[in-house]
Order: sequence, then C-alpha cells, then structure tokens
Amino acid sequence: MIGGNLNIIQELQRKASSVLASLVPDDVQVVILDYPNNPNVGDNLIWLGEISYLRYRGLQPRYVCDSENYNKSSLVHSLGAEKSVILLHGGGNFGTVWPELQDFREKVLMDFRGVPIIQLPQSLHFDDPAKLKRAAEVIRKHGNFTLLTRDKPSFELARLNFDCDVFMCPDMAFFIGPVSLGKSPQYDRFALCRTDREMKSNWHLSLEALAGKLSVNVADWLEPGMVERVLHRIEQHTAPLRRQFDQDNLVLLRLWNILAQARMARGVALLQRGRVVITDRLHAHILSVLLGKPHALIDNSYGKIRNYYHAWTEAYSGSRLVTSVEAALRAADELDT
Repeated sequence: MIGGNLNIIQELQRKASSVLASLVPDDVQVVILDYPNNPNVGDNLIWLGEISYLRYRGLQPRYVCDSENYNKSSLVHSLGAEKSVILLHGGGNFGTVWPELQDFREKVLMDFRGVPIIQLPQSLHFDDPAKLKRAAEVIRKHGNFTLLTRDKPSFELARLNFDCDVFMCPDMAFFIGPVSLGKSPQYDRFALCRTDREMKSNWHLSLEALAGKLSVNVADWLEPGMVERVLHRIEQHTAPLRRQFDQDNLVLLRLWNILAQARMARGVALLQRGRVVITDRLHAHILSVLLGKPHALIDNSYGKIRNYYHAWTEAYSGSRLVTSVEAALRAADELDT
C-alpha cells in the first residue's frame, strides 16, 4: 500500500520548487557538498530528496563530497569556467549544535568567495554570540550566498544577522514522495527517541510504565544495519583507487545513493513497528508523513520540531505536537483508528 498524504507532499514539493526555480536555473552546472556520511536516517532522507529534486530538474552534479573528502582543487576543476552553483546539503546543523559541520560550511564559503553558493533548507541555532558573529562575517565576505531556512525563527535570525538573501523553504526530504507501507505493525506504539546531543530529556524512560497494557517498542535510528556496514567498508577500501580515478566522486555518488537508500529502508522498517509512532526526531515526523503513519511529536532540545511543524505540517491530520509523554500517549490513542 502506498502511504503518505499526497496533497501535503505535493504542496510542499511545489513550495520548495518555487523557491529553488529562480536560484538554480536550467542552464547551470551544479555541485553538491556535504554528503551525510553517517547512519542517521534523517540526514540521508534529506540527501535522497535533494538528489531526487536534481534528477527532476535534469541536473547532474559535476562534483560531490562529504566533509572528509572535500578537495578545493578538484572542485575548482569541476566548476571550470561555466555558469555554476555550489549547493550545500540541508538539515539542522547550521550553527553551534554541530560545530564540525558549521566549520566545513564556512571553509567552503571562504574557499569560493563570489561563486554562487546556496545553502539548502536548514534550521539555525546559535548559543554563542561570537560564533554567530563569525558566521556573519564569513557570509559577508563571501558576497554571493543564499540561505534557505526551514522555519520562521531561523528565517528571522538569518535576516537579522546575515548579509545575504534568505528564503523560507520546506525540507528537501519531501521530494522523495509517498513511501510504500509494507509490513504490519508488531506493537501498539513505536517510540523513536533521540540519543544524541539534541535530546531534550530521557522522556522514553517513563513511556512503558505510562502506556499500561499497550505494547511499546523503543529505539533510535543511529545504528547501521549489515548492508550499510558492508557498503561503508567498500567505500573505505576503494578510497586509494578512487583518489586516482574518481576525483569528482561521481562513481562514489552511486555508492552513496545506494547507502542512503539502505538507511532510509531501515528507517521505514523501524517506523512500521508500531500502529502509532511517538518521536522527537524531525525526520521521523517527515518520514511518517511520507508513509501516512499516524504519529505524536515531542520537541527536541531547541525547538526544531515545533518550529518546522508550525511552518509547514501543522495542517496534516495524522500528527499531533505535544509537550509531554502523557500527552503523547493520549494523542496516540486519538490517532489509533
């Protein structure tokens, strides 16, 4: 059975396409940087949506990289003298929560001043004024940066502090489209709970006790499966050869796309465990919409889920935003039809 609410999926695709159409012309050459080479399903959903969008537009990346194998000279060669745009992978890492990725982003801006760079949709969070000031200075010196934000607070923060064009845009994962529902649920409730630095609290610890007679399964989606481990080993073992014959990483791109699909499949299998999902991960929300899976949402540590929900998906009838485990269980009961 095909899941997902086609109306909201198509509407968010339309809104994102409207923003991107004028920023990425049909005759431009594109590169895309910062492949999420990690087992987090959400990051890989964004990547698959970005690749799906580029395919829809008939745009083939001329260079890709992750933050580890970025090579300035290879990228210079790929850009050539033609009209080009550098795309930066979207997500929720613009700011101080994931500093290693912010450092990479700022390095690219410093390396390619004046070259059009588009930051695909991001959530912003800075808890250090000095680092916010540094990001603003890097953006100012670059001079040709466009920032797409996924929510209103991020948009306002960017407009207030950054000297660049800023637009609101839905998350790119919606370009995946509706996703098939395969297996029947094994549990009444499945809780996908953050275990990383964006975790707000250990709310899942009280879930089973409060759920009463309902069966509950709890997991996160950061642990890679066997297929992912094998593909990652292939990537590692072929690195010396690829450095000789695949300097643009376009052969590697095929492997990365297969790896991202495997991570998405693992995420789908997890969410299908329960009749209703309870989660504090934004992309568990987005994937649940693509699946047509009813779900209750608890916010992360800095309001990312709440802000995105109010910006784009509040009208979706299959989800509820709540502030406690008790409220999540009540909402799940209401959605369990």
